[in-house]
Amino acid sequence: MHIFGNSRFREHCEDAGLLTADGFSLMPDPDPASAAITGSAVVQFQNKIMLWAFERCDGRVDPRGKTWTALTGAVGPGNINPVDSAPVMAPIRDALGNAGFKAYNQGAYKSEKLGYQRGGKDVTIAQEGCFLCVLTMAATGIGRPTSAWPKGLLAKDLTPVHADKIAKDNNCYSEDGLNPFTLSPLLGMSIERFGAGRWDKPLPANPTDHAEGHIAAGGVVAAHVDYKDKHSDRSLGDHWVLVTNKASGSGLHHFDAIDPSGGVWMGMSKNSAACMRDTDLLTEWLADPSKEYHRAYFFGIPSPNSITQRQAYQSNYRMVRYCLLSSS
Repeated sequence: MHIFGNSRFREHCEDAGLLTADGFSLMPDPDPASAAITGSAVVQFQNKIMLWAFERCDGRVDPRGKTWTALTGAVGPGNINPVDSAPVMAPIRDALGNAGFKAYNQGAYKSEKLGYQRGGKDVTIAQEGCFLCVLTMAATGIGRPTSAWPKGLLAKDLTPVHADKIAKDNNCYSEDGLNPFTLSPLLGMSIERFGAGRWDKPLPANPTDHAEGHIAAGGVVAAHVDYKDKHSDRSLGDHWVLVTNKASGSGLHHFDAIDPSGGVWMGMSKNSAACMRDTDLLTEWLADPSKEYHRAYFFGIPSPNSITQRQAYQSNYRMVRYCLLSSS
């Protein structure tokens, strides 16, 4: 863990008998299955460094939880003095609020130019920056600062403007647009893309379970959704949204997601019954197989906070391919 170099934390681990003979390595938990975790290193970290009351310390490191956030570097390189604990406390406390996701509206960035052109004209985030915004929003929750970030910037404070500059400075754009395989590691994330596109891995046998399992493991899904009324779509999708977690409610709303068109929270469903457009497309394709049909795996549940036109679009969202994003 990056905080182990902190002298105060090391002293507490030594007092608890958690260090090996070299004085710099943690001993394995003598009884990993035991509920008596009083002497564990995680409890010591929560109590002495995160300043939690002892009764709150549970020794758990849950994906995207507060302890996970503090341990995995969301405080950023350069923000921690590994010798004295005093400078550590403020950055750690700042980082503890980093476990959520920021929602960004791409339409708010009408003057922010992306790193490529269309027909000799500059393209802005408002026009074609949905994927950039999705990667940015993902990084605010599961990313971590890298050497490409402005010094002192925390993941929770990353914006599409920051991500756009990082992409430009590191050659993440080409005439084809944004290269997510280059940008994602710079935002502290790993990425895998699945679909039928040029750079995609083949879809697994059950993409729905594949994506859901990734979310359950603490990752997020960048969903490439089709929503326009046409059967042939070379891009295999028209828009990107970020699927962040399993929803707590019932019915067809199975996952929570953020739509960068408006920067609003919406729902996604595993059930095609949520999308009448999918039924219509499938029916038309069965009647005329010459029409192209891409099977979908998640379906949009409109946000009550979107404008009426966007709600209509969201009800037509069909995830036809996707990226799995994880903290690196």
